[in-house]
Amino acid sequence: MIAWNDVNSFTPIPVLIPVDTIMPRRSAPFVLPDNLDHLMQVHLDASSNADDIEVLTKLSNTPKKAGKMLLSSLQADIASFRDDQFPPPILTQLRDMPIYYGNLDEVQAYHALWQPLIDRAMQFYPSAYLPPDHLPLPASLEIPQFVFNVQRIHLTKTRAKESKSFGSGGALIAKCGEFSDAQTKRLEDVLRRDETAQLVAHRAFIDLRAYVFCKDSKGKLLDPERMRFYRTGLIVHALPDFKIVDSRQKPRKRRNDAYTNPLADNGVWKVFLKR
Repeated sequence: MIAWNDVNSFTPIPVLIPVDTIMPRRSAPFVLPDNLDHLMQVHLDASSNADDIEVLTKLSNTPKKAGKMLLSSLQADIASFRDDQFPPPILTQLRDMPIYYGNLDEVQAYHALWQPLIDRAMQFYPSAYLPPDHLPLPASLEIPQFVFNVQRIHLTKTRAKESKSFGSGGALIAKCGEFSDAQTKRLEDVLRRDETAQLVAHRAFIDLRAYVFCKDSKGKLLDPERMRFYRTGLIVHALPDFKIVDSRQKPRKRRNDAYTNPLADNGVWKVFLKR
């Protein structure tokens, strides 16, 4: 969503998402930075861990591995920062949700604390929040999402499913756990009969979402942005007339599943032959 430093100026903060774009489930792709050598040197200069320095020095001739290590270092720094600064000490929690709100000065001050880590993340995901796709940073980074000029938040629950595909029984069991001997044999028989066959596993869950309504600089209410926030957290600049609509007690019905009669079911994952 577009963020303004005040309600009368259009100075966008580039890590935020345009409100008229429905947030996709994808995230910005990982890209090796052009200035990887410089980033490695900065990391080495700042590091006091001898093992870390030795490993990164050895990886200097393997850019992909070096980039992955630098990204892992960023994730570790984010985790450490979250331990100290999340939940935000200066903001108010919205009920039992990982959503925190405050006035403009408070949210901007908290955003400034995160800015160095956001800048580092953007080195690896340079297309994040840029047109035409406006893809977000990966939720796996666990950087909070910041939204400004918020008038209303509508909390909802939706029955949903996680879906994963597998080309072998071993990979399936490694991810989804054990199945009965009879079910395991059935899966093996299916894969044996057709070398091109794939299995798809579904796991039901309740998807928690926030529909965030913002106002533009003229006070016009904009279309809502649907946001998943339970992993990253959501930081909200609340306008004076800020409201909360909580519909979590009435989960919306999930659409009928196109897959029926699972080949295997261990109580968590149901496995089907992928169509």
